[in-house]
Amino acid sequence: MKQLVRNMVVAMMLMIPVAVFAAEDKIFTTLDADKNGAISKDELLKSNLAVVKGPKGKLKVVHRDMLKDGSAAAMTEEQKKRLFDQLDTDKNGQISRKEWSRASRDGFILLKF
Repeated sequence: MKQLVRNMVVAMMLMIPVAVFAAEDKIFTTLDADKNGAISKDELLKSNLAVVKGPKGKLKVVHRDMLKDGSAAAMTEEQKKRLFDQLDTDKNGQISRKEWSRASRDGFILLKF
């Protein structure tokens, strides 16, 4: 019985990163409207992003379609511009999947402004 419980715990721990990646990938894919593998500033500005309070009171950015419960405030255009500038670390005018995943380790983008 102990071995079964231990195996179940290990299996669950291995599944957590997969679930986080799936949430992160879903948001990225939703924002990448032209499906070219990158999010342009225009795509981000046209998106329906919202700000929610995370479990520890930190503000996080999510797509409105992915909200389950609770309230969220729509992001302003100025907030989206600042977010884009924050995430586009190589300053090439697009947010790559790599830049996105660096900023959204738990499926959310932490709001840093």
